[in-house]
Amino acid sequence: MKNPTGLPVGSALGTCGDDFLEILGTLAHNLSQPLTSLQGTIEIALMDQLDVAECRLLLENSLQETRRMAETLDALRDVLEMERVGGETQPVSWTQIIEKILEEGASSNKADCPQLISNVKGEVWVRANPQHLNLATTRLIGGAARGARRRRRVRMVLSVSAEEASLAVFEDGTPLDTEGVSGLETPSPSGKPALGELDKWIVSRAIERQGGRLNVSQTSEACFCYQLNLPLATPEVARTVGP
Repeated sequence: MKNPTGLPVGSALGTCGDDFLEILGTLAHNLSQPLTSLQGTIEIALMDQLDVAECRLLLENSLQETRRMAETLDALRDVLEMERVGGETQPVSWTQIIEKILEEGASSNKADCPQLISNVKGEVWVRANPQHLNLATTRLIGGAARGARRRRRVRMVLSVSAEEASLAVFEDGTPLDTEGVSGLETPSPSGKPALGELDKWIVSRAIERQGGRLNVSQTSEACFCYQLNLPLATPEVARTVGP
């Protein structure tokens, strides 16, 4: 039997650990909160005689709740898609994935979105699963942007070492200096990371399934660095499949 998403119920739950079940419970809870609030708003609107201002306020609140539900449903789709897709890896241009994400972000033209600044230069090829890498990168950049304070920028650095590539996403105020990025320490943070726990779980699971890792480091009192690390594709393979 399949659920409405098309994912086999028994198969998914039978092969995943307690953390997967826990994240499904979190998503269900995140859906129930705005749904309950929306139901209460509609009941108030139906019972009372509202003037124009009160009606507008209720509609604005309802819109906020529907947006929360849409974000949770997006996360649920990502989680289920990640479990459905196999973990086979191949040479993938990380540069092209990042550029596409930036283009899509720029096309949305939202005035209150943080500005994304890319320091990515040249083609960087890694061994990864294309769907998982796109999911992890999109969630990392989008989650950091949503978590940053309004109109703050999100800076990115894509660096390469002898054996791996690293994408570091910084909050505003962190210098675009790649020196030492791959060796950042992870002190006990005194501030609050911009990347939410749900986004962090999705990014970590997606990147670890393809042999990579996520590091979260504090670079200043208020700024965090979220760093994805993946093994490089061999130069010979990259030249063969590259443009």
